[in-house]
Amino acid sequence: MCRLLALVAREGAQPGRFLEALKSAAERDPYLPSGGSHRDGWGLAAVSLEEASGGELLLYKSGRPMWEDSNVSVLQQLLRSPLAMIAHVRKASSGMPCGVGAAHPFAVNLGDGGLLVVAQNGTISVDGLLGMIKRKVEPGNVDSYLYAVALAERLEEAGDLAVALEELHGELEEQRAVMRMANTAVLLLRRAGNGWSAEVGVVKHVVDEGLARYGELHVLSSPGLFAAASITVAENLHGELQLEPLEGNSVLVVDAGSLRVRLSPLSEGRKR
Repeated sequence: MCRLLALVAREGAQPGRFLEALKSAAERDPYLPSGGSHRDGWGLAAVSLEEASGGELLLYKSGRPMWEDSNVSVLQQLLRSPLAMIAHVRKASSGMPCGVGAAHPFAVNLGDGGLLVVAQNGTISVDGLLGMIKRKVEPGNVDSYLYAVALAERLEEAGDLAVALEELHGELEEQRAVMRMANTAVLLLRRAGNGWSAEVGVVKHVVDEGLARYGELHVLSSPGLFAAASITVAENLHGELQLEPLEGNSVLVVDAGSLRVRLSPLSEGRKR
């Protein structure tokens, strides 16, 4: 069980306050079914949308709890709008490895020279994912990395992030591979002329009714800002920004340049 944040911020937005809300959610989460905190590492991926920057990417991962990481304050100073970003704090599933190598997000190179970066909240069957990917992967990888590889393969075939996410989560439903939930945040970078384009994808996929509240994602879409966050992160913004519940299982894809949002409902699938 983990906590997610996805952000596309134009000029004037303050990414640092979102990181502060994520840090607070990591240290104390009243919605965590087992109580406690998300202390098994954290990470973020952020790309500058400044034309002059050439699309600088910041990828940071740590095996330490976010609230014990002194680099958080440094990152808050480095992150400036306009940018696109995903971030994640981790509570490892039973039997899963810990440490910086297992911290999210996970980056996968695409055949067209692009880069896909994925963070996830939930658990997916490792055996199910291994049966869905063609690339050779080393044994012992965590489920979210295998998910990233599966998504990359479908993205290379479909050419469209929304379609790839819908197809993959449809297959996961068919294979009954989602164990309770599989909420996801994705940052996609592609070559665009002499620079880079960026898209942010967000998936809410909760199959366990007992996690309906815990797994809720909250979203804000305005002319200068898109934000999607787990419920604890949204509430830790303390009323500064009003993020609304997404409610149904859905796929959202945001073009970082235009802030145009595409939303598609996922099939309701099974409920447990």
